[in-house]
Amino acid sequence: MTKLIVAGCSVSDYTQVDNVWGKILSKSLDCDYIHEAAGCGSNYRMWRVLTNYILAGKITPEDTIIVQYTTVERNEFWSPIIQDDWKRDLCYDGNILRFKSGAYTWHTGLENKLMKTYEKFISTEFETEKFINNHMMFQCLAKEYGIKNLYFLKVGSYAIDNIPFIDFYRDNYIHYNKLTIEKYHLKNDNGHLSMLGHEDLAKYVMERLQ
Repeated sequence: MTKLIVAGCSVSDYTQVDNVWGKILSKSLDCDYIHEAAGCGSNYRMWRVLTNYILAGKITPEDTIIVQYTTVERNEFWSPIIQDDWKRDLCYDGNILRFKSGAYTWHTGLENKLMKTYEKFISTEFETEKFINNHMMFQCLAKEYGIKNLYFLKVGSYAIDNIPFIDFYRDNYIHYNKLTIEKYHLKNDNGHLSMLGHEDLAKYVMERLQ
């Protein structure tokens, strides 16, 4: 059976909702669903996880991948400190920490110092350059492996404007701009989708895929 793989940040994750737009969409497409959206997730996490799937042959040319890009300052760091925390991934006898602005506020000890120091060494212009370079390389990798059903999703103000594409994926860009509409975001949180927002986004993406 074909698969739908969604990679993203908390916008596409189970953030105060019981269901997510990716899973809703997979039912409309009648395919299996692989959920790779994560709270505080970075674009680097998306590229890493999806590249591992592709190289391992777990994603085939018949499958559909949707990448919901997030803000460019986010990153990943390995830590030898093992904790059971939804903001980190167990990996390599340690944890992979998820960084975004303000991440130091929920870390302690050396991890707090790492996050707080790193935040002082971020240039949005440089991070944007890195994002574009990695995004272009990921497209070329996917094309090399025959992944034709690869789509890139921008939700609200997440991700940069004017994302560049190689010709192979030029028509595979989806921009969902309803996050500012009150009924489509969580109460007192206009950065995350409500349940109605997830349902509407699933419908919107389905229309684009057709």
